[in-house]
Amino acid sequence: MQTRAPSPRPVLSIAKRVCATLCVGLALSSLTACSMPRIAGKDEAEQQQSPCEKAYLDASGNDTIALDQRQPIIRRHFAAHQAISSWTDTAAYCPSRFADGTLRSARARHIARTLADRLSIAVDPITLSRFDDIESLDVDSASLDAMAKAEDKAGFAMTLFAARSIGHATLDIADRHKTTSQRLASFSGDADDRGKTYDTTSLLANPGTIVDPATGLLAPTDATIEMNCARGEIAAIEKSSNAAESQSTNAREQSLGVLAGLIADRVELALDWGYPSFDGALFEEDAQ
Repeated sequence: MQTRAPSPRPVLSIAKRVCATLCVGLALSSLTACSMPRIAGKDEAEQQQSPCEKAYLDASGNDTIALDQRQPIIRRHFAAHQAISSWTDTAAYCPSRFADGTLRSARARHIARTLADRLSIAVDPITLSRFDDIESLDVDSASLDAMAKAEDKAGFAMTLFAARSIGHATLDIADRHKTTSQRLASFSGDADDRGKTYDTTSLLANPGTIVDPATGLLAPTDATIEMNCARGEIAAIEKSSNAAESQSTNAREQSLGVLAGLIADRVELALDWGYPSFDGALFEEDAQ
């Protein structure tokens, strides 16, 4: 008995239905394209991030990884290094986030340093920058004067502590604060009204640890000196940034980046000396 060959009709029928579906889809796509014309360049412009947005998103993403103890240590170390520059860029490009960018950049440095130690990676010692290669800053005189006083006050306290061998204070650290103070005062151009001497009664009465008046937290005294120097400078820059936020320029952004790096040195030193690094300690509003 001869076996009957299968009919090709079902296969042909399926092929026709597929072709019909594709044709309908193409027709609808064509109609949609006609009803919503695309403006060349417009879509790309809407999707392009500003320097501020890009810096903040990059920094936030890397920060999350660096702080996540479930992540491999080498990945956290790499993310922390990436976060350092991204947070500094955030401080430079986002005037309203100057404090956030500066403080988190310093913490990212601290995390990277701590993880490097666990990985047996050699790192350079923390050195306070002092504007050796900077000729001017695009910041108003009042803010520069306030920063000069904060540096001068920290330098005075560090000189006393170094003379009495208290904590981690050294004459080199004291000199770096004083040199930075002098440079800031010269950038300002105003009459120099720094106090030269400051009340250190509370500091000398509590040379080991002290309650930080900014947060109410008990912290090493030498670290608190550095932290409050940084806070005073951040407050001065924030006033300047708010006044000039609508006039952002390359010179302004470069100046904020330089200042963020300098202030982060002070914060990193404070963290290295034992100042708490959680958000409530770094950000005053979170500590209340």
